Amino acid sequence: MLNFFIEMWNGFVDFLWQIVLSFFDILKDFFFWIMEQLFTVGILLLDGVGSLMSGLNVAQYISGLPPETAHTMSLIGISEAMGMVITCLGIRFLLQLIPFVRWGS
Repeated sequence: MLNFFIEMWNGFVDFLWQIVLSFFDILKDFFFWIMEQLFTVGILLLDGVGSLMSGLNVAQYISGLPPETAHTMSLIGISEAMGMVITCLGIRFLLQLIPFVRWGS
């Protein structure tokens, strides 16, 4: 008779432990879902920035260079590099507008 109560109690404790583990799994999955949504938004923002920079082509503005040089510059990605530099400078200047955010500049 006493073994029956011990087995029931142990089963109840195991059941409660499984509920606690399931709750932590739910929290973990919720955290992963939130991070996935944030990464999706980040990818959409980066795609938008990339489409904004698609019109920036340095080779078309440098008409004094020989065509071979302009072609080589476009092959090695000067236009993309200049887009990145301009974006970084823009972000840096925007951060300078925020009070108390003077990160070493």
